[in-house]
Amino acid sequence: MICHYADMHCDTLLRGYSDGAESLYDGTGHINFKKMAEAQQVLQFFAVFFPPEKAFEMRFGRKNPDGSREVPDDESFYRDAVKVLHEAVDRHNDVIALARNRTEVETNRKSGKSSAVLTIEDGRFLNDKISRLIGLYEDGVRAIALTWNHENCLGYPNSTDPEMMNRGLKPFGIEALEEMNRLDILADVSHLNAGGFWDVAKHSHKPFIASHSNCYAITQHPRNLTDEQIRALADQGGIMGLNFFQSFVVPGDTVGKKNLPETTVDMLAAHIEHMYQIGGEDLPALGTDFDGFDGKPEIDGPDKMELLFNRLAKDGFSERTLDKFRYENVLRVLG
Repeated sequence: MICHYADMHCDTLLRGYSDGAESLYDGTGHINFKKMAEAQQVLQFFAVFFPPEKAFEMRFGRKNPDGSREVPDDESFYRDAVKVLHEAVDRHNDVIALARNRTEVETNRKSGKSSAVLTIEDGRFLNDKISRLIGLYEDGVRAIALTWNHENCLGYPNSTDPEMMNRGLKPFGIEALEEMNRLDILADVSHLNAGGFWDVAKHSHKPFIASHSNCYAITQHPRNLTDEQIRALADQGGIMGLNFFQSFVVPGDTVGKKNLPETTVDMLAAHIEHMYQIGGEDLPALGTDFDGFDGKPEIDGPDKMELLFNRLAKDGFSERTLDKFRYENVLRVLG
């Protein structure tokens, strides 16, 4: 099923790192280049995610001859992950190409190719070195999630602890945000705590994004955004990517809950419609989190994405508005 869309977050690059570059083309999982090409997907953000050491060792570390798994330092991992993406794109440049801005995305699209944009998940990689941002920009990184689920040099993560949730960005976090604005690297507040969010809203003079976060009014999880946050994000020209992981989608309080129902099209549509009601048509986008969670949502890959937009069309959204949700809002902030 063809669906021209942009997706602001996946963890598929971890599979490429552990299984080899060719797995990005036709490997198992939610996303691969072949599926993207068949669906005529416009754009995919590929995140270099820095897992905690133990999780990395168990799930993603490369196996040594003795059966142990290698856990590289962040710099080595980043370089290897980027190399894997470049290698895979070079091998399959008939269907996909790298992109650093909307002009390059449009050029690729006119050539019948999907676009791959490099991003960072967890600003810990900066390691208090502001100069590192220039190198990341030169590598093609166009968005950085300021935190993941742990404190780092920039700030603090989402939390059920009110004291942790309300801490602001660290001084280096504000300095890094200003440099990201200068370089046109998008600040991503998914995973960031509330205090950090409000500091980004205060100090950023460019649109920022929540690449893969949903609506707290529907699903009460600290990873999701309140209506007040959604309005602030929209007021600053930012966008919000719909996450497909059931913990952030299923209605109600999902914190710590197990055996949640799988994500359905109707659940996803409810979050998009709430984003629209609170933030307007220039806010909603997609940030599936594909290959970053277990389970089998009703939409589990590019080939089924049009099911969501068919559902939204039945609810009365025009094709013009749906095109904004599909990819135009992402292209606007990409620069």
